[in-house]
Amino acid sequence: MEYIQQLLTSPKSLILELGAYLYGLFANFTTSNAPVNAPAAIISKPYKSRIRLDNDASATFTLPDGRKLGYAQYGSLTGRAFFYLHGHPGSRMEAAWFEELCLKLGARIIGVDRPGIGWSSPHPGGTLLDHPKDIEHLAQHLELDSYGILGMSGGGPYALACASSLPPEKLKCVSIVCGLGPPDIGMRGAGLPQWLGFTLGYPYAPSFVLKWWWQREPAGRLDLTDEERLEILVQHISKSKASANKKDLEVMDEDVLRMSLRSARECFSHGYDAAVQDGRLMSTEWGFRIEDIRPDLPVQLWYGKQDSSVPLNHGEQIAVRLGGRAHLRVEDETHASLQIKYQEEILENLIRSL
Repeated sequence: MEYIQQLLTSPKSLILELGAYLYGLFANFTTSNAPVNAPAAIISKPYKSRIRLDNDASATFTLPDGRKLGYAQYGSLTGRAFFYLHGHPGSRMEAAWFEELCLKLGARIIGVDRPGIGWSSPHPGGTLLDHPKDIEHLAQHLELDSYGILGMSGGGPYALACASSLPPEKLKCVSIVCGLGPPDIGMRGAGLPQWLGFTLGYPYAPSFVLKWWWQREPAGRLDLTDEERLEILVQHISKSKASANKKDLEVMDEDVLRMSLRSARECFSHGYDAAVQDGRLMSTEWGFRIEDIRPDLPVQLWYGKQDSSVPLNHGEQIAVRLGGRAHLRVEDETHASLQIKYQEEILENLIRSL
């Protein structure tokens, strides 16, 4: 009740969000004519980013049930390996963030597309615990004797699913950065869009409403070129500078924005169904308990005090449910600034655990 009262102190924002929600129920959905399997990237002018945006590191693997699993490898292909579980929306491409660091530290990072995202086949009816099985098959294909897991943001639930079910002789450590916890924790302390999305939207809204929501966001506007999407995003950030967190503005340069849009294009490459399925899986009953994760598995948790996407309470509650055996690191950062500023330290700690 207290949190609802806090929301009501900003009636304009609440009315705008609820108005958009109701409009989605009744409007004709003409916002986007994005084609299925849209081109991976449509760049209208040359641009050299410090973060790789190409598909040269990507490949597919055929799972036992015939589905394709998309993945991308960066860094040292002979180094200590860990799987990167992307955010929401996101894709295997996010692992490119760590390429330079992996080369420096002698590590190998493997970004994996979830079902229906990027180069992975859809998996209607799939569960949160099905993804660790896919990763296990990929690890066997890559002939990995051991590996770690790094889950970012929306990859948090999948990282915990891996911790719960992957073979102990193979999985050596798990690191979760700003990762969502179980839905019963709630979203108190989150921004209004995140609160609405994970509390009401994904658990209860019809799929066509959620698809419409993504079609109106810059990340989901696949009817536009990457340059047009970038321009919209830059304009949005410029207009909201007065109210934006300064820590976010410090890290949001053009390379970061281009990578975010590139990864989102991969996320929606098959349409919007996969993103809806992904959101529903992390917002409803998971099918396992954090308390049952094996006690000898090293787990690192990284969370920000100023995170309005995944509130700090999620990290604290995960740590409590792990019986205090996880290492919880809390920094005075936002969702974006923690992930970007602490990349090297996050990776060093993960490699040390391997």
